[in-house]
Amino acid sequence: MSTFFVFSAQAAEIDFSSDQDFAEINLNIRDQAQEDSEFVALSVKLTPVALYRLADITRNAPHEDLTISLDGNVISTIKINGVIKSPHLKLSLTRKMARDVFPSLLATPVSSVSLSGFSMPQWAQGTWTESLSPEVPNINYATDEVLSVSSKTLNASTCKRANHTIVATNDSVVELRIDRRNKCVLDDIPVSKVILTRTTEPARIVISLYAIGSDFSGPPTKENTYRR
Repeated sequence: MSTFFVFSAQAAEIDFSSDQDFAEINLNIRDQAQEDSEFVALSVKLTPVALYRLADITRNAPHEDLTISLDGNVISTIKINGVIKSPHLKLSLTRKMARDVFPSLLATPVSSVSLSGFSMPQWAQGTWTESLSPEVPNINYATDEVLSVSSKTLNASTCKRANHTIVATNDSVVELRIDRRNKCVLDDIPVSKVILTRTTEPARIVISLYAIGSDFSGPPTKENTYRR
């Protein structure tokens, strides 16, 4: 998808392509001023071609509203106060918008990607081994599926130091999105989303896996209990 723009007497529009228009990306899950804000900050550095197009539309549509889309998703509307000449652009997205554009941002072949988010809670970090079932005693567990969780990466025999971003967390649940440029396969599933759920036993968690292309709002592709 190429960047394009449309302007009229009343409004202007520009649609950025995450594949072609960004040289650097930073998506900050937490608003800097208010941690419980529903908005997140998307900061990008535009490529020269994208900047030229943005400057052109802002030059030809002074004092109008500019609707900005990313890969076809409307993410922001700003007032044009003058010609935009800086390649650095900062936008506010709702959390729903951020979730919608996450897959394309994580797959963008840019020189620099920085996705900052919530801190990984201590209870979720460590090396976890898949249990045979939630009902079996602690001493009975499989040893062929081991997952190491750190604050920035996941690591397993079929998932070599895959970068992740924490998109939601509370006292009992952590939701991770996997950088799709890092191939991560767990339980034979190429994963894009992982949810870690705390149980009443300190040494056990439930790990829910969502395959690439699956419905993230639906049930997981696979789910099992893991122990330390």
